[in-house]
Order: sequence, then structure tokens, then C-alpha cells
Amino acid sequence: MHTSNLTPAFFSRTADLPSGLREEAHALSTEELTERSSPAERGIRLHSWATSPADGDRLACRATIVVDNHDHRVEARATGQLGALTAMLYDVGAGVEIHRFHQRREGDEFITILLCGNDYDEWWAVGSGADGDEASRNALIAGANLLPR
Repeated sequence: MHTSNLTPAFFSRTADLPSGLREEAHALSTEELTERSSPAERGIRLHSWATSPADGDRLACRATIVVDNHDHRVEARATGQLGALTAMLYDVGAGVEIHRFHQRREGDEFITILLCGNDYDEWWAVGSGADGDEASRNALIAGANLLPR
């Protein structure tokens, strides 16, 4: 499910990037920035995703997350898809926090830019998708793949 449709051309328009990422973009080639924030398939993939209404304003989310070629079927209830996916990633040992969230429409797709972090580091992750939720999930999976190991 996680695909990176982002091309280096996306990052060449540095004025459109959030502060912090904009400064990184000036120091790197667009190819380096693309690989750094939206890596090609790595050890963590979102293989399947499903949601259904739950109690109150929450969603029941089910996913298969592949970590180093091992399938993990996980479930979480949260007020939104990103909250659920964050909990699931913690469950599979790839806990990542969202420190900043940016999203916009780019032609026919949505782009989500996240400043991710853990107790020690911060890094930018970018994902795209047909809608805002898919772009956000893809960005968070990209962020999990960039976790310092």
C-alpha cells in the first residue's frame, strides 16, 4: 500500500515546503531530499488497511503491517486514522511520534508532510495519496521507515 509517487521535482519548489524542511532542501539535491524523506520501500510496509465506525467518535482500524518480511495483524481504536496507525506502529516496535503536520493538494493527489520524532531525534517524512487519509498513512509509514535503528 505504501507507494512513493513523489518525484524530485516536488521538492524543487522549496518555497512550498514547511520551514525546517525548506532549509534542508537548500542543502541537498532534490534526489537526496526525496530519498531522505520519502524512501523507497524499506523494512516497514502497510499491506492492508480497513476502518469501520466504533463507539463514540472513534474508528476501529485493522491493518496488516509488514516488518522485515513478517506480517503483523494489528487493530486499534482511535479518533482518527493517524492516531490508530501510530498506536499500531508502537505495537510492532516502530513507534514514531508526529511533531508537525502539513497537508495540501497537488494536482489529483494529496501530499502530507510530517515532522516525525522519538525521544532523541526528529526527521521529515512525506507521503502522497488519492485522498488526505491515504497520504497521511503513507507519510507515517515513511516516517517509521526512517526511524534511527
